[in-house]
Amino acid sequence: MKKVLVTNDDGIDVRGLTALVEALDEKFEVYAVAPMEQQSAKSMAVTFLREISVEKKEVPGAAEAYALDGTPVDCVRWAIDWFSERGITFDYLFSGINLGANVGIAAYYSGTIGAAREGAISGIRSIALSVGTHKSTHFEYICSLIPKLIEMSESLSPQTILSVNAPDLPPWEVRGLRIAEVAPSGYAEKYSFSLAGENEGRAANEITWEQAVNYQLAQRSLDGKPSPGHSSEIGPGMLSRTGDVITDADLRYDLDCVRYGFAAITPLSSTVSDEIALRRLQGRFSSDDVIAVFVDVQENIMSGIRMRNSLAGSLGRFAGCISRLDIPAAVTELHGYGRVIPEIAKAFKSGRDEDILRRELSAWGSADFARVIKSSSARKVMIAGLETHSAVLQTALDFLRRGYDVTVIEDCCASREGHDHKIAVERLRDAGCTVTTSRAAVMELISSVSHPAAASVMRILG
Repeated sequence: MKKVLVTNDDGIDVRGLTALVEALDEKFEVYAVAPMEQQSAKSMAVTFLREISVEKKEVPGAAEAYALDGTPVDCVRWAIDWFSERGITFDYLFSGINLGANVGIAAYYSGTIGAAREGAISGIRSIALSVGTHKSTHFEYICSLIPKLIEMSESLSPQTILSVNAPDLPPWEVRGLRIAEVAPSGYAEKYSFSLAGENEGRAANEITWEQAVNYQLAQRSLDGKPSPGHSSEIGPGMLSRTGDVITDADLRYDLDCVRYGFAAITPLSSTVSDEIALRRLQGRFSSDDVIAVFVDVQENIMSGIRMRNSLAGSLGRFAGCISRLDIPAAVTELHGYGRVIPEIAKAFKSGRDEDILRRELSAWGSADFARVIKSSSARKVMIAGLETHSAVLQTALDFLRRGYDVTVIEDCCASREGHDHKIAVERLRDAGCTVTTSRAAVMELISSVSHPAAASVMRILG
């Protein structure tokens, strides 16, 4: 039976944790290690300057349970060490169920997410669960998502955290589930200090500083008061509007999803390095930075392509050159069409490329794709991939509309039907794309980018 570590930042005895343990106990061997007291907003803080005490507890459904007088990250770190000494390792970590939404800027400060991040950097698939009020009573819906969340986590890198937020509503009132971005800092909310104690309400120039002055940090809404009859608290100063008519555009961010009565799943990275910036600062790019895009080079699509062995060889050589030249690459995948072909996977085995799950015709329809491209200052893009007439074509046209210089690598593109590919290439050329071969494109790169791997790239080309 698979083993799960459960933790939180609200304390070992809160209902959110016990409800989560009860839900997991049906299919997993569950261990609970959580703080003795409230540890909200501790993010990834650890305790270095004092000893930490540990007490054994009883939590229904847990094989073993312990409480630490430390932070959520202390709990995770201690649990991994303690249980590993006894031969117990964890397949999953669940942090929560937090009392209060961890959306928007709260995701940076949350102890719930901090604990999940500690699990992820320790190699454990980690999921953070939060429900949108500090007096939450409805955990049924978010617990019902557990099988789906595990399946989603298994499809991603173990270093990716899933942060899940749900409104405090009975399951039949939750309006749906969305994949959403973290709302940016300053979007509909802010954290700010205000005077407290005897100086509360006074202006700054009225403070004499004759003694210590007390301040209180609070999270505040920026969009005014709730509409009567349609609001419920999802966090300090954050309002939900479950009765409003909405569109998909209203549900881009996690904060909005919960405010409008939806649950939101947000993938979070546990890595620290910005790979694109790192390579640029290492001086490996010229001012004409380039990014490569490989569209849906997956086994189930490749199986329907004529001359697929020759195409796979061209793709593998081109990807190998891109990797050796340290040019960033985005690899899109169409849901349900199998793994990326081995030739591409081998070229990027270091994991320094970006894999993006695509659900719309153009890769630009994916928020993850847009994030990766915009994180680079590149204005030149090289595109290779399958189904030239559809996904490759629409992705290239969207790059053109955004002002990019687009090069299509013709011998690394294909459609199931040869005439579809031919017509698409003509349309791409007419639209303003440069259409060339992989060899020609790489030779141009070598001439414009000073890189010590140029010689090895020439050997790849043969």
